[in-house]
Amino acid sequence: MPVFTSAAAVSSLALALGLLAVPFARAQTPDGPTFAPQSAAAVVVKVPKPWYAPKSLVVSRMRETVPQYSALPGLAHKAFSLAQSDARYGGIYLWKDEAAARTFFGPAWHQRVEKERGATAQVQFFEVPVAIDNATGGSVDTAAVGTLVTLAVPVGITKARLRQEFEAAIPIYQKVPGLLRKYFILSEDGRFGGIYLWQDSGSAQRWFNHAWTERVLKTYGAPATIEWFDTPILLPSTLADNKPAIPGL
Repeated sequence: MPVFTSAAAVSSLALALGLLAVPFARAQTPDGPTFAPQSAAAVVVKVPKPWYAPKSLVVSRMRETVPQYSALPGLAHKAFSLAQSDARYGGIYLWKDEAAARTFFGPAWHQRVEKERGATAQVQFFEVPVAIDNATGGSVDTAAVGTLVTLAVPVGITKARLRQEFEAAIPIYQKVPGLLRKYFILSEDGRFGGIYLWQDSGSAQRWFNHAWTERVLKTYGAPATIEWFDTPILLPSTLADNKPAIPGL
């Protein structure tokens, strides 16, 4: 496995970032923290959409909940989301730290979702040692899309090395057309990746093109896993203290 020293190699490593594809019944809260103490936390939540509810109704209900999240302690940003593959709804969250994320998505939260929605939520946690924000403000009516991408960590590459490569890639992603936000992630099952928020589907499609797919396959010997979301509402926190203290932000 080559060492990531050139800009092209850094780009190949850091652009192939995203999804934790694990069958899920309920998120388990660990006995203690599992992320580096200086890292932020990303959480991707998906809840089955009632068969009778059109997307427009789901988005309308999402907008009604915006005030609940705009000043939530520890929550830096929420992208309200609907998975393009199956229309499960939920959110892509960035939390100041792991403790805030796991406290919010505790047993009481799961019980409330099951009682109110009649379904079990899928909740995925990711460590975020580096992130970028290329856009200011938010929107409750946007054509933005989100992508989750993951790859197996190359043999011999440590978390510390991945963090170094993530930081080295910050200038690259600050210049990507149409990229609003990116969270460089480490998954709980030993994968690395990134969560991207794009201003529109076209921007994302132009980035994840055939050349990108072939480059990832050649570099890592396996294709990346990509999951797509519609993210009609982008909500940054109104609390300055919620901003994670990580490189890139």
